[in-house]
Amino acid sequence: METLKYQVEDRTIAQLLGVQNFSNKESAILELVKNGYDSGSKKLEIYFEKNTIIIRDYGKGMSKDDIINHWMHVGKSEKGYEIDLIDGEKRVLSGSKGVGRFALARLGDKIELISKKENARCIVWKTNWENAYVEECNNVVDKGTLIKITQLRDRWSEATVKKLGDYLSRTYNDSSMKILLYYYDKVPIEVFPYYNNIKIGINCVELISLIYDSKNMLLECKVENDEFLPEAQKWCNKNIYNYTNSVNVFNLLENKEFNNDYDNLEDILKNLGDFSAELYFSLKGISKIDIEKFLYKHDMLDDRIDSGVILYRNAFSISSFEGKKDWLQFGKRSRKSPAAATHPTGSWRVRENQISGKVLIDKNANKYLKDMANRQGIEENIYYEVFINIIQIGIELFESYRQSLIRNIDKKNKTVMNEKKISIVSKIVKSPESIKELSKHDTKQFIDEIVDMQKKESDYQDIINTNEVRYKYDIRILNVLSTLGLKAMSISHELRNDRNKMRHLVDNIKETLKIYGFWDTLNKPEYTRYSDRNIPQLLESNEKINKKILTFMDIMLEESEKDKFIPQKIEIIELMKKIKSTWEYDYSWISIDLDIDENIRLDMSEDIINVVFDNLILNSIQQNSEKQNLKIIITVFYQDNFLNVVYRDNGIGLSKKYQENPFKILEVHETSRKNGHGLGMWIVNNTLDFTGGKVTEIKNENGFLIKFLIGELENGKY
Repeated sequence: METLKYQVEDRTIAQLLGVQNFSNKESAILELVKNGYDSGSKKLEIYFEKNTIIIRDYGKGMSKDDIINHWMHVGKSEKGYEIDLIDGEKRVLSGSKGVGRFALARLGDKIELISKKENARCIVWKTNWENAYVEECNNVVDKGTLIKITQLRDRWSEATVKKLGDYLSRTYNDSSMKILLYYYDKVPIEVFPYYNNIKIGINCVELISLIYDSKNMLLECKVENDEFLPEAQKWCNKNIYNYTNSVNVFNLLENKEFNNDYDNLEDILKNLGDFSAELYFSLKGISKIDIEKFLYKHDMLDDRIDSGVILYRNAFSISSFEGKKDWLQFGKRSRKSPAAATHPTGSWRVRENQISGKVLIDKNANKYLKDMANRQGIEENIYYEVFINIIQIGIELFESYRQSLIRNIDKKNKTVMNEKKISIVSKIVKSPESIKELSKHDTKQFIDEIVDMQKKESDYQDIINTNEVRYKYDIRILNVLSTLGLKAMSISHELRNDRNKMRHLVDNIKETLKIYGFWDTLNKPEYTRYSDRNIPQLLESNEKINKKILTFMDIMLEESEKDKFIPQKIEIIELMKKIKSTWEYDYSWISIDLDIDENIRLDMSEDIINVVFDNLILNSIQQNSEKQNLKIIITVFYQDNFLNVVYRDNGIGLSKKYQENPFKILEVHETSRKNGHGLGMWIVNNTLDFTGGKVTEIKNENGFLIKFLIGELENGKY
């Protein structure tokens, strides 16, 4: 058979791979900067004059043979991984697809290229995108390449050249090639990497370093912190200046659901390759009240960074990942979990306008993170998806660390609010005439107290606002659960009328089959051989299902009764026996042992106890669904105005995901199950917090163990 090759018109190639392939003129310039970089040049100059752009590099240059066999060969690239420079340094090459040269077509209609390679004659290459020509010439130029672009497609002003400089500073992350931009006879603009010489306390308040070790599937997170005054340390149980944590990524992602299919997560994590990130955090605006409340060190940074997170592959950013796109989903994460950092149970998430930085990947080490065919992004394959998740794990480590500091410092404010002392103001309120007898010292104290009262009023308002945000967040989640509950209750009410029919349905069918003489026949071996045709077995299964539906219906109607929410004297042992009986009836493979003082009677509403223990028991069941004999032991005693509870089961214990930080299971949407909602343990923690109680310990101890306190009503309030 005769071998054929496609023939494509030059103008069509220029249109598809040039004009339409580059989203803007700056990205086309960047592509030519990469060519200069890959040539080994130590300097690149770009001149902008009337309807003309000149790009000059001092690299290895091209010969006539290079033009014919490489430059004119679309889709072919002779570039490997790196080149050796004259001074012994190495440079990782940016190009590989052999289409970057068509950036010239995006910039102009007429091109003239002059190039000189060592030990070769100077050449001239010209094109108008209809035809291309090359010839050797006698022009005397130094080694390197000069490209002259005319009949420009865009207008370049002094302002747009400055904009180009800003763009290149974000997209070029190296200093081995000096880049100079000239606009007529103006002073040239030198391009410096944007994230160069970042200083904590000037550009940001926290510097977060992430290092991923693919061989061991470990992610290390280091934080340098300059956000708080030294005084904050006495309130915090963690170092306020430095933080380091290392986690096993496989354990954290093992049960994660991904959009892309994959065979082996461990292989993906190891083949993904090593990479690193350096992120910079700071608040955009801080009020004077917050500065005092949270002991912030800086009210305003001298040169705050605010340019998003940029993804670099070696020396250059990847197109569309230059910091403008929220590719790490900060916005989505903060909308999903909008809790303030002071929230006692919700998970604070960093906002998009609070963080910037760079993520560094390598052309070889991270080869499965592939550029799209048009070089305008990355293929969103399983490797990209896992890559994003790993970075988000590192960000979560930082968020958890910072939130723990804020929560601890916030205790200071509550302590100050609770301070009580006899004041001059109180005396004057009781005896207004005494104001005439105040000494100079008392007068000063009186004024100080008035000022302090004004400040406290502002603080109280701030607390009210914070609580309002907190409860709006809680209510959003609880409203969803309540709505689901109301739907289930509505169905339960409908089913109540059919209760007797459902309860006796199977018995009635059996009796009818016996009356008509079919029952004995249906029980014969030839009719029970196949499970899907075994009518007696099918009826038995249906009977079990009906019992579960009836039990569900009873629970829904009983749990929603109004008096469950009314505070009253409760005998804890009787309520716990009722909970035990219900769960053991519904799940024959679990047993619940109670070790409870029979004399405990507390002012409390039943819903508190039900919510806490129903969620704990349900969590044990869901985590150990394959276990045939799950045993739960609940110990309760009363001490210091709290119910002290020790809850344990003999199941599989904490998932590997939470063994290093057990308290993380209390955060909203945290789950180790693929179809889990991550709300059960959060509801437990939120309920305990509502009563003034708290979780004191979580660990593996021949299964799962949690210790916590439940507060009782005092004067009708928790």
